[in-house]
Order: sequence, then structure tokens, then C-alpha cells
Amino acid sequence: MPLDIERLLKNKRFGDISKILYEDRNAIGILLGHFETSDNEIKAGILNVLGRFGFDYPDLIYEYLTPIMRILESNPSLSSEGAYFLGNVVFNFRDKSIEALPLLREMLVSGDRFLRQDAAYAIGNIGFNFTDLVKGEIPLLINMLDSEEDDERETGAHALGKIGINSPDIIRDVFPKLITVLEHAKESSCGGVIFAFGAAGFHYPEMAKNHIPMLIEYLRGDNPIAIKNSVIALGIIGIARPDLIENAVPFIKRLTESPDEEIRLNAMVAMARLMR
Repeated sequence: MPLDIERLLKNKRFGDISKILYEDRNAIGILLGHFETSDNEIKAGILNVLGRFGFDYPDLIYEYLTPIMRILESNPSLSSEGAYFLGNVVFNFRDKSIEALPLLREMLVSGDRFLRQDAAYAIGNIGFNFTDLVKGEIPLLINMLDSEEDDERETGAHALGKIGINSPDIIRDVFPKLITVLEHAKESSCGGVIFAFGAAGFHYPEMAKNHIPMLIEYLRGDNPIAIKNSVIALGIIGIARPDLIENAVPFIKRLTESPDEEIRLNAMVAMARLMR
């Protein structure tokens, strides 16, 4: 297997490496050995593989997190892939989240907006479980809502939405700004804002009720990102106030037969919540 992984890495066949990893957990240590000695392109591929695997099996990655973070600290060229990896894994562990945050904070104030978005994704995940750890980053995420770039506004909103699910006061304070962003967002870049809107609507349905027709309109469209997140948002709001989303139910029910698996599953979950 060591030779197989070495050959696959040399040929950049990361999909095949991922399959090996899921079949044989012992491959983690072998892969990490190559991570330390490979060039940046191979390192980036390994981080993407470990990010996906670590999301599914964070406990198996735990012992490797500190060594990986040390390499990331000394190699800024891997910041984007590093943020993706950390965002998929460290939010499961308070100690590793604390360890990762200085690196992510540095990215969040970067002059590179793509790097800021990568960091926001990771910080949003951490904030979902450990809101107290990211309080200092919340103003920076809110600032992203004023960005001239659609994707940056969406990323900031999505991160705030994740944090706000368990800390609703954060969402309440930025709700008017979220509405403004949503009203001007393109369908292709509104998913995160809609997600945050759903988190706000769950805790503060009266604030959200006048804007629910906007979410229903997304259900009538053809953009899968907008549809998926609108289904999630409406389903969450419906837990607290099913009467507010009555007009959306026929559309959600229809989407339980969508050919898009992700939309179909989200619609089924939403309907199950509404039928309780």
C-alpha cells in the first residue's frame, strides 16, 4: 500500500487515494508521511482528501491535527486548502478549534477575499459548536455583508447563520442587513444568505414572516442552490411557526420527488418536520 499511495500521489489521483483511505484507516499515517515531504501541489491534494475524510471520521484525524497545523503555519501557500481542511474537522473539538483559530483569524483579515471566504467557512463551523470562541470574529463576518462581491456577502451570511442557530441574538442584530443582502443577491450566490434567514426565522418568526414569499419564489425558480437552501430555511421556520409557511407546503411536497438528490432529501426532511 505505501507504494500504491506514492504512485497515486505522483500521478495526482486523489480520488483513488480517497477510496483507499475509506477502505483502510491505516493509510492515514502513510498519507501524512507523504504530506510532510511532498511539494505544495501534492500537499493541497492531500488536504482536500483529508478534509472530506475528516468530516466523516473526525476522531481518526484528531491526533494529526496539531502536526498539520504546524505545517500550515509555516506555509502560507496552503492557506486556502488548510482552511477547508480545518473547517471540516476542528469544529468537532474545542481544544483543536482554539488551536486553529489564530491561523483562521489571520486569513479572515487577509487582503485576499477568497481567503477570507475560506476562513469564514471554517469559523462559521467552529461557531456553530463553540460560539464563545468566535465572538471576536463576528464583527468581521458582519463586515463581509457589506462587500461588493456577491460570493463574499453570501459566505459571511452563511457563517453568521451557522453561529446564529445556537446564538440567535447574533442573527437578530444583523437581520435587517441580511434582508438587504438577500433582496439584491443573485440566485447563484444567495444560498448562504437564505440559510442565515432560516436561522433567524426559527428564533424570530415574526421578524421573518413578511419575507417568506421571497423564499417561496426561490422554490419556483430553477437554481438548485437557492431551492435547496430555501427548503431548509422554510422547514426550520416551520418548526416554530408552521402557519407561516402554509403557502410553501405544496412546493416543498412537490420537491420530495425532485431528480436532484440533495433537494429531494432536504424537502423530505422539511415535510417530516412539518408533519410532527
